[in-house]
This record gives sequence, structure tokens and C-alpha cells, in this order.
Amino acid sequence: MELINQLIYKPGWTIDAVDHTNRFEGTVKVTFTFPAHRSERHLAPEGYPEKITTYAEFPIIVADCDDVELYRRILGKIMEVERHEAREFLRVSPTYWAPFHPHRVGGMKRWGDAPGDLLYGIS
Repeated sequence: MELINQLIYKPGWTIDAVDHTNRFEGTVKVTFTFPAHRSERHLAPEGYPEKITTYAEFPIIVADCDDVELYRRILGKIMEVERHEAREFLRVSPTYWAPFHPHRVGGMKRWGDAPGDLLYGIS
């Protein structure tokens, strides 16, 4: 947890790890808190002016890895968060349709994510 809690990513992001072995052996729960913008379709023409702070949580197995592998796993989760956000914000003008929106069944299917992007942590 100490190795994770000292990590720095983008401005405004925090990375916090807590023991999660009461739920899953050898795991920590990592919470990524980060600045974002509300991504509703009606806000797209205005450039998404409404700022928010949101988070994502993931259990990560740490019992079987060294420091470098731990950092790789953390970065992998950061990439999941960034991919999720990218899928929300990619829009097609002039309708502002989001073809891969991770909160919409159609977007999940078009992305090839039929079971859904539900492990993001806030669902």
C-alpha cells in the first residue's frame, strides 16, 4: 500500500490504496480520484463546461508481484479509466452521438464489450 500511495499521475489525480484482504486474499483496493467534465450529450456543443470530481475503484492482487509489476498493474487500471472516459467523450458531429459510450448497451456492443464496462468502480 505504501508503494501505491506514493504514486503521482496527472494534476488533480490521487491514488489511494487500502487493505482489501478481508474480501480477497492478497489484494488491495485502489481508488483513483480525478477531475473530469460531465459528459452528457447536451453539453457537448458547449465543450463540456461542467467540471466534476469522480472516482474509480479496483481490487488489485499484489501478493504475487514486485514493485515494477505493481506499478504496471496500477498503470493498467489508469488506462482502463482513461479508455472509459475516452469512450464517453468521443462524439460525432453534428448529432454528438457517442458510438462507443460505455454506459449505453449499443456503445458497449460496438466496442466489443458486451458484458459491459461495469467494473469501473462507481456502477
